[in-house]
Amino acid sequence: MKFGLFKTDRELNDNYIDQRKYFVVEHNDLITKAKHDLTAKELKVMDYVISKIKPDDVELYKISTSMYELNKVLNLNLRSGKNYSNMANTLKNMMKKVVEIYKEKENKVILTHWLQEIEILPDGQVEILLSDKLIPYLLQLKGDYTQYLLADTVQLDSKYSIMLYKLIREADKSKGEKTPYFHISPDELAKLLGSPKSYTFGQFNQNVLLPAIDEINLKIVDMDVIVNQFKRGRKVVELEIYNNFYPIETREVTEDDVPMVNWLEDYTKL
Repeated sequence: MKFGLFKTDRELNDNYIDQRKYFVVEHNDLITKAKHDLTAKELKVMDYVISKIKPDDVELYKISTSMYELNKVLNLNLRSGKNYSNMANTLKNMMKKVVEIYKEKENKVILTHWLQEIEILPDGQVEILLSDKLIPYLLQLKGDYTQYLLADTVQLDSKYSIMLYKLIREADKSKGEKTPYFHISPDELAKLLGSPKSYTFGQFNQNVLLPAIDEINLKIVDMDVIVNQFKRGRKVVELEIYNNFYPIETREVTEDDVPMVNWLEDYTKL
C-alpha cells in the first residue's frame, strides 16, 4: 500500500506535544511478570496506545491516530512515504508477537497477542485495537498499577532502557517519598529485559544493564539509577537497583520533576 501525504493528515494531528504528557498506566504484572520480545519502537507504540485509555473506560476502544501522529509523538523521523511504510511494518510485526504473562495466584501462564486489529488507510490514518486478553491489565485499575509519562519512554532509544525504566517506576510504591529499589537475580532481570540468552553475566552487565542505566540517568530528569552487586564467591547472585533521586525532601523540587499524581483522580486535570 502506498501512503499519500495529504495536508489533512497533519492538520488533524498537531497536538503531539501535549500527547507526550499523557500517562501510561498498566497493571504491575505487565511489567514484572510478562515476557516478550518487543523492540524499542514497538514498546513505544504500545505505550502510546495505552496512554489513550482513561480510568473510566469499561472496554477497549479502537484508537484512532495516523502515521504522522505516531511518528511525531514517538520522536521518529517524520513525513515521508518510507517512514509511513516502516511504521506499517512495525504494526504488522506487532500483530504476530506474543506476550507471556505469569499469573502467580492461579499458577498459570497467559499467552496472548498485543494487538487484535489494525486498520490502515491510504492517506495514513490508522485505527488500532488491543487484544481483549489485556483487559484485566489495562482497564478499571484500582490498585497494583504503575503510571509513568509517555514523554519519558519515547525519548529512550534502547528497549533495555525502556524495560528497566518501567521496573524502577513499578518499584516506586511511595510515589517518591522513599528511595525506590528492588532486588532481583541477574538471570531473572536478564529475562525481563529480553537480554540474549547466550550472554554471560559479564556480557549482560556490559552490553545491557550498564548502558541502560547510563541512558536512563542521562535522559530521565527524576532518575539517578544505581546498581549494587551481591556475590557468593565470585558469582553475582543478586542485584539491588535503586533510584537515588528520591526521596526529594533533601533537595528543592523543580518544574522539571515528574508530577506524582493519582491517575484515578487527577487525569482529567492534566
